[in-house]
Amino acid sequence: MATVKKSKKKIIVPISIILVIAIVAGCIFGITKSKSGEEVKLNTISTGDIYEKVSLTGDVTAGTSKDYKVGTVATVKSVNVKVGDQVKKGDVLATFDTTSLDSQVSSLQTSYNDALKNYNNAVKNQKTANNKASTYKKQIDAIEKKIAKLNKKIAKTTTTKKKKTTTTKTTTKASTTNRVSQWLATTTTKAATTTTTTTTTTQPTTDDGSPKYTVALSAYPTSVSGTVSGSGKYRKDIGNVTIKATPSSGWLFLGWYSSRAAYLAGNSPLSNSQSWTFHLTSDVNYVAVFTEDPNATTTAAASINDISKALVEINKNIASITNDVKTLTTISGIVANSISGAIASGQLNSKTIADLVGKDIQTAITNGIVDSTKLVVESGVAVDMIKAAVSSIDYRALAKGVSDSDNAVLTGLEIQKALLSAQYEVYKTQGDQSIVTAQKSAVTATKKALDAMKEQQTALANGWTADFDGVITKVDISPDSQTTALQAGITLENHDVLVATVSLSEYDVHKVKLGMKAKVTTAYGEYEGEVASIAPTATGGSSSSILDSVGSMAGVSGLSSLTNSGAGVECTIEIKNPDENIIAGFDADVEIQTGQYLGVTVVPIESITLEKTGSYVYLYNDKDKTVTKTEIKTGAISDTAYEVTSGLKPGDRIVASPKTDYKEDTFKVKVVDSTNK
Repeated sequence: MATVKKSKKKIIVPISIILVIAIVAGCIFGITKSKSGEEVKLNTISTGDIYEKVSLTGDVTAGTSKDYKVGTVATVKSVNVKVGDQVKKGDVLATFDTTSLDSQVSSLQTSYNDALKNYNNAVKNQKTANNKASTYKKQIDAIEKKIAKLNKKIAKTTTTKKKKTTTTKTTTKASTTNRVSQWLATTTTKAATTTTTTTTTTQPTTDDGSPKYTVALSAYPTSVSGTVSGSGKYRKDIGNVTIKATPSSGWLFLGWYSSRAAYLAGNSPLSNSQSWTFHLTSDVNYVAVFTEDPNATTTAAASINDISKALVEINKNIASITNDVKTLTTISGIVANSISGAIASGQLNSKTIADLVGKDIQTAITNGIVDSTKLVVESGVAVDMIKAAVSSIDYRALAKGVSDSDNAVLTGLEIQKALLSAQYEVYKTQGDQSIVTAQKSAVTATKKALDAMKEQQTALANGWTADFDGVITKVDISPDSQTTALQAGITLENHDVLVATVSLSEYDVHKVKLGMKAKVTTAYGEYEGEVASIAPTATGGSSSSILDSVGSMAGVSGLSSLTNSGAGVECTIEIKNPDENIIAGFDADVEIQTGQYLGVTVVPIESITLEKTGSYVYLYNDKDKTVTKTEIKTGAISDTAYEVTSGLKPGDRIVASPKTDYKEDTFKVKVVDSTNK
């Protein structure tokens, strides 16, 4: 029998008709729904009671326990208990050999004594330094007054007098090193004495016993600047004699003067000739004056501020090698004297001056003038540090800065002020309270360590004894073994009193108070409890937990206790009337009643929408048949409801279970059910 194949077109047509009908029906339903509004159920707000509680999970532990720990290295002599033993207060748990602790106590005692000595020295040095700083401050103030007075006087100087001063300046440059030396020496007890060097030569005439004239010649500033020839005794009938001045490299001859005082006074020279022939009619004492050749060096003049900074750095380096003020003062004096003496002799080479200073300091240490035990570094290192500081100053620039000054007296005062200021800054640093504070902290730390070790030694020497009746729950030491500082020892617990230990989150800790009633639930029953302790600080985990944030908003407490991520405050709940069914180490659920609020306006938890910006409900308007998103303020929370403090009143009707995808804050609704809450 032949089979007739049916056409698929007949099937497709009915399906298409069905789809069109479905789409049209959907549109009609949507339009109808839009006109009638969202279907909702309403709750009517009323008053009720809120019983607020915090729900937590914790462990059952002994109410009283003690961990006996050695805390140091010692030898165990005997262990008199094992896990599970019942002991009475005063029973000896273990004994120790403390001989090895004697050396530790002795070492800590030495550290403490040294710290105490250093502290006392710091206090003494602070007092001395402050006194010296005060003295230097007074001297600085006095010099500043002189400088101010001199500046005022200079301002009134006439034009003629200024010209005279300029002339004097031009002719007195060669006295630079002498003035710098004198000013540097003002800070020491014994100022370096500036001397001139007299050149003696073979007498130009034979000593035949006839009357003689004496010719005495000298170079100024010193023989370093130049040499003279022609000194000696001459017969009175000799007539003319010739004397000669030869400048050293880098120096220029200025002229012959009757005396150094005549040159410093600005008098004109007797002769400007290096080789000078004159008629000898009496004894003479002439001075050949030299000055540095300005074309022989490119050294720039140092300002008073530069000099002051350099001197401060020298004294800072000296201060860094000793904490003793007396030693500091002695070394500073030697350095200033050495520099003064070197400059007085015409020496301006920084390395040479540094070598001279180093030699003088080493000699002072060798001779006991400087007590090497007061140095914080080895004496050789101290000498090298001082030499490095001294060599850092450009003494030629210093000398040029002084000689270029418009007023030598004013410059001298400025140099004195710079030197005094340098010393003042050093003593001011030495007198700073922070040094004493640091030493005091060292005393406190070493004393604490010493006392702790002595306490451990005494405790171990007496042996460990039970502080209360209880049971031994842990023993981690054995006879003849060597303990370590971090090793556990013996744990004693009193199981007559049991507690549930829980962790309070930052959202719950402020709700829980001592003495609050609690319910403790284990696998074997429920027990009454009472909050016995709340730790003062949080421990463990991070500072907060997202679970607690969510839980607080949803009315669920203690979620952080379910994880290890939240930091918590330890809280213990004493379990009333425990029986044999509750055992330390078991888990327990804890509910702490934190408050009761009677006759307050309440709203069901499921009627509230929680957002970052606040808590909201959808309030029904009976007249317009609409609901509007309305913010409310909440107070106490129970498992099922919130207390409403503002935004709603009894009799208001709200959406019972609002959706999370409403497109508008206000929209029409169709009420399908309404209940009172």
